[in-house]
Amino acid sequence: MKTYVGFLSLLAAGFLVALPARAADVVSVMASEVNTAEKDGWTFAFSPYFWAAGLSGNTAQFGLPSVHIDADFGDILDDLDFAAMAIGEARYGRYSIFGDVIYTKLSSGSATPRGILADDVDVSSATFAALVGQATRSWKVPEARSMSSLAQG
Repeated sequence: MKTYVGFLSLLAAGFLVALPARAADVVSVMASEVNTAEKDGWTFAFSPYFWAAGLSGNTAQFGLPSVHIDADFGDILDDLDFAAMAIGEARYGRYSIFGDVIYTKLSSGSATPRGILADDVDVSSATFAALVGQATRSWKVPEARSMSSLAQG
């Protein structure tokens, strides 16, 4: 069984990076009015993230009988070598460029039941996915108001 130290340190680093950015967006309920001015120049945002998945289904190859696969998240986590997921955005006024990157590397091995063709089998898989996009804001949402100013009318 592989150790989870690398995975947990990556997850902890993601929380440490993402939480201060989220804390800046918190609006005080006691504030009479929220004044959010659009920043001049470039603004940047970066956020690592994490997702969990399982695998279930049937697979077959070369005309051989199908085999049922059922791997929950814990099984996949045991075979995880490395994973990195992050999204970033650069914004200038109403224009923005964003990107999303996902990389996972899994590997597993097992002894063969009869050892006729081989004594063991090792499998590894690496997946990389990336997205780059551009956005233009067409209209601006009215400024948000605090809960206390809404209650006062």
